[in-house]
Amino acid sequence: MEGLLQTVYDNNKKVQEAGCSAFATLEEQAGPLLVPYLKPILEHLRVGFDRFQHKNLLILYDAILTLADSVGSALNQPEYVELLVPPLLRKWEQLGDEDRGLVSLLECLSSVTVALGPGFQPFAVPVYKHTHNLIHQVLLQDQHYQTGAIQDPPDKEFLVAALDLMSGLVQGLGEDLQPIISQTEPKLVEMLTHCLLVCYSLI
Repeated sequence: MEGLLQTVYDNNKKVQEAGCSAFATLEEQAGPLLVPYLKPILEHLRVGFDRFQHKNLLILYDAILTLADSVGSALNQPEYVELLVPPLLRKWEQLGDEDRGLVSLLECLSSVTVALGPGFQPFAVPVYKHTHNLIHQVLLQDQHYQTGAIQDPPDKEFLVAALDLMSGLVQGLGEDLQPIISQTEPKLVEMLTHCLLVCYSLI
């Protein structure tokens, strides 16, 4: 495990890629056995946010997603939350809403929100609003497409990834998310109804 994690410091992009991919495989097999080592794991993976470029960042997101799915609520410790969530949100801020890398980042955040549960509460408002806005923008693009105002349909992958994250927020935070949902327009249920129609039309 230590040998694989050390590859995040390597200057060779292929070594970074191979090491991070191999570590994701290890995570799948080890599962809860990783819990005693979460702090050094997160400390090493965090380095990748600053060292990795686009392609390897996608692999890093996958490794974090796999870790969250493998150890679940064991991640919900304040020191782990601080190591994990702020770097992910900074990357989201750096990406445009049409950047293809956003899909992998949203998928990663979805698993993280479920694993952290109530520990994700400090980040709930900005993440919910950003996700809500992303879904709303895709729906607006679909309206423009249906009326002929634009020629290309919206990218379904962005919508699916945003919906996955919304689902993760609901799963992780439960009723604690209700005040945020009730204060945001358009209403979530109304948007989800439109999402069903859009997804069906894009199949």
